[in-house]
Amino acid sequence: MDEAGTVAEAIGIKGNEIVYVGDAAGLANVIGIGTEVIDLQGTMVLPGFVEGHMHPTAGALIMRGVDLQVDDVDGILERVRAYAEENPDLPIIHGYGVRLHLWEDGYGTKEMLDEIDSDRPIYLWGVDGHQAWVNSKAFEIAGIDENTPETVPGFSYFRRNEDGKPAGWIVEVPAQLQVLSKLIDLNIEYTEAGVREWLPRFAAAGITTAHDYGVQGLGTEEGFQLMTDLAEAGDLPIRVQGNFYWNDPNIDPIPLVESIREQFNSEFVTARGLKINMDGGDDAYSALYTEPYSDNPDADPSPIIPYDVLNDAVVRADAAGINVVCHCFGDAAVRAVLDAIEMAIEQNPPRDRRNVISHAMLVHPDDIPRFGELGVTWDSTGAWMSRDPSLESISVSRLGEERIQRYVPMKAISEAGGNVSLGSDWPAAGYISEYRPLVAIRTAVMRQLPGRDDVPPLGGEEARVPVDLAIRANTINAAYGMGRDHEIGSIEVGKLADLVVLSENLYEIDPSTIHEVDVLYTIMNGELTWDHTKQ
Repeated sequence: MDEAGTVAEAIGIKGNEIVYVGDAAGLANVIGIGTEVIDLQGTMVLPGFVEGHMHPTAGALIMRGVDLQVDDVDGILERVRAYAEENPDLPIIHGYGVRLHLWEDGYGTKEMLDEIDSDRPIYLWGVDGHQAWVNSKAFEIAGIDENTPETVPGFSYFRRNEDGKPAGWIVEVPAQLQVLSKLIDLNIEYTEAGVREWLPRFAAAGITTAHDYGVQGLGTEEGFQLMTDLAEAGDLPIRVQGNFYWNDPNIDPIPLVESIREQFNSEFVTARGLKINMDGGDDAYSALYTEPYSDNPDADPSPIIPYDVLNDAVVRADAAGINVVCHCFGDAAVRAVLDAIEMAIEQNPPRDRRNVISHAMLVHPDDIPRFGELGVTWDSTGAWMSRDPSLESISVSRLGEERIQRYVPMKAISEAGGNVSLGSDWPAAGYISEYRPLVAIRTAVMRQLPGRDDVPPLGGEEARVPVDLAIRANTINAAYGMGRDHEIGSIEVGKLADLVVLSENLYEIDPSTIHEVDVLYTIMNGELTWDHTKQ
């Protein structure tokens, strides 16, 4: 994954560093007494996968209980009922992955869940991580009723019946946590248990570095400290680079970023940037678009961070050497952040900027070349790059077919000179919560989800990206977006020894089978973090 596209047959590692890359004969000068030599018999070695956008701590909070990623409401209710019956002693019934496209008329109600259990709270996370479905007991314990004001008016709230009483559906994280924090103690121990459950799975998927786009459920410092403690105990198989998560325009984020940057800057855990949340998604009409919603032209969502506040913060962050990463779902949000970054470039001295706009599901054609011109990385989620049932039922209605054909423009951004990276946004999703890079690479290449090859590729055949670009997006390009490409992301002498060994050569197989390739070994910082032979 170096600039030259080098293919080599041997690697030498000393400590945590790559000291040799070349032909096998050259190893004679590298091998000494006690050197361990591993013959991989021609299998493929890549740089360790770099996740351009994840939420490791938030995922540990959300991905609890029963997996509800099924395509019918009755199936969800059956799984919740079975889980409740199998776990009679649990004080709270957790679930995750409720798919949003299942609700053609309204949303799930508290009464549906009351029929399963009215004595214990039930809390089910939506597959996007930004919505939740709860029963009456959950509202009762949390003290939420018709007199409760909205948590963040217009952004995070409780869907209500005509009488003003909460109906059972919660929108966006602030209101979600307002309820969940009353049901369980969202402390370090609770989150740590979930993190420890998921970390080995990341290593098994070949992930060696994750760009954390925001701690949730814990305080920012608590989340970073948790990861730091795991690293110091030798229990962190991935590098974590994180950001301060900003979605409140009444808070000045710059001093807070500067504080955590100074506090967390260790070998494996760093806090470096400012995560800006500009809009929501198209399901709740909270994404910002340059043109009206096709099915609701009167919808007029406001930016979470007003544009003048955004511009001021980005310019000041840039002056302080702070890069920004942004949740921008719609093309108006993308444009606003590009404008703010351009303003910062014009007003501040030159520096090595590594700003990232993430999701960018729709980018206005006029803004596509601006990514390359402004040096902004476009990051999005490979597993979302298909006409999945959620996109077909929600996004097509919201935007119309013409805009959908321009959806998730990875190839167009790259061809226009922009750096493109892949990040799963785990645990959040539109249809399927998926953290494995090989699934992301496969879906980006095919523009079809595994198992849905009978569905036309999103954007047509011409939107498919080359295998090499998809791999780069999950390695060196993601590392570039993090400002870490001098350390990781490619197999080069002097870089850190982060490697993944695959059972097949991704360049030589049918690209529709990439997701079926096995991860044999993962090495992070010169240490084996996944070994398929020991499972």
